[in-house]
Amino acid sequence: MLQIKILAFLFTLCFFIATNVFAKKILTLSEAVNLAIKANPQISSALKQKEEFLFQKNIIRAEFFPKLYVNYTYQRIDQGKNLPEINLHTFGPNVTWNIFSGFSTYYAFKEALYYLSIQDEYIRTKINEVALATIKAYLEYFKEKALYEAALKDLEDAQTVLKLAQKRFEVGLSPYADVLDAEARVKEAEFKVSNYRYSAEIAKAKLLMLLNEDLTKIEEYELLSPEEKEFTLKPLAEYIGKALKFRPELLSKEKEILAQESRIKSVRGEFFPSVDLFASYYRQDSKFFPDNNFDFQAGIKITFPMFTGFSTVSKLQKERATLEKKHFEKRDLELAIQQEVFSNYKLFETAKENLTASKALLVKLEEDYRIVQKKYENGLASIVDLTTVMARLSQARANVAVSQYDLYLNYYNLIKSTGEVPGL
Repeated sequence: MLQIKILAFLFTLCFFIATNVFAKKILTLSEAVNLAIKANPQISSALKQKEEFLFQKNIIRAEFFPKLYVNYTYQRIDQGKNLPEINLHTFGPNVTWNIFSGFSTYYAFKEALYYLSIQDEYIRTKINEVALATIKAYLEYFKEKALYEAALKDLEDAQTVLKLAQKRFEVGLSPYADVLDAEARVKEAEFKVSNYRYSAEIAKAKLLMLLNEDLTKIEEYELLSPEEKEFTLKPLAEYIGKALKFRPELLSKEKEILAQESRIKSVRGEFFPSVDLFASYYRQDSKFFPDNNFDFQAGIKITFPMFTGFSTVSKLQKERATLEKKHFEKRDLELAIQQEVFSNYKLFETAKENLTASKALLVKLEEDYRIVQKKYENGLASIVDLTTVMARLSQARANVAVSQYDLYLNYYNLIKSTGEVPGL
């Protein structure tokens, strides 16, 4: 009978745990980044901007096709000298087709294609920005949570010291000031616990807003902390090489240069003759719907640009100057990207060393606190000695939490600076 009760109790306990676990929506960092990318309106806006350039490309492509118009003309002619008035109605189709423009239209179309392709890099830039903002919010939650857990330990230590001070006061080994000091430490620790608890909830809410999730169901979400072992460095040259190859800003600038080269060729095409085919058919009569006379014309028109006031020459010089400027901008961007990758690389190394040092200091201060607490309990140290070590221990715990956050964030900053989407 006892065994049955034990089994029933274990079954109930397992069912309760399973119900609570499976009721939670578990989110990893990569899942949060994916959700944010899909839900972010900035990316949707960037996609719509690409549509604008797509339509611009289609407008230029239309120049390759013939144009068909239907014209209607009404003329009223008063000949004077008591001659009768003439009312002339003309109606019919008109077709024109530019079959050669010195390749000006062709290169204008290529320029539009390059600018359309640039929008892909712009979208990638927005995706990287959204991903990093999501990662910051995600890591901010764990930083505040770690500070909250550190504050709980501080509160536990403060409560222990208060009990020791009260015990020593009761037996006459310590003054009442020690008790008051210990009580103040407890109140201060309680304030920190409350503060960090709400800070963690606010950080979690900010993340859910980025994911476009319902804040009223915040308790249903559980976040998984990244593992420190995932954050390892490769050689610096590999990151710089990847950045110079994949950074969307640099790829965008390279495409701008190609577009500008096509722009120059398009302007150069204005020096060549333009060839147009045309055809028109008109019916003419004094009635509104003409049906008697007709006029049909068809031919070829060749336009030679003999003199345009040097406007085409000036336009060509302007576009060449713009091309040279873009080459300088590209070089400047390459240098800035290398500097950014180098800085993020060194910041990650610094954060890693800081985390190692803060963990070592925490271990030392925990041992110091244990020794000083024992001495205070035996009357070999004052409460000032104990609270001083407590304050340093509290700061060390906070430093570990912040150093952990800095390590993760600097790693993802480094990944973003190479052009990859961080978190995926």
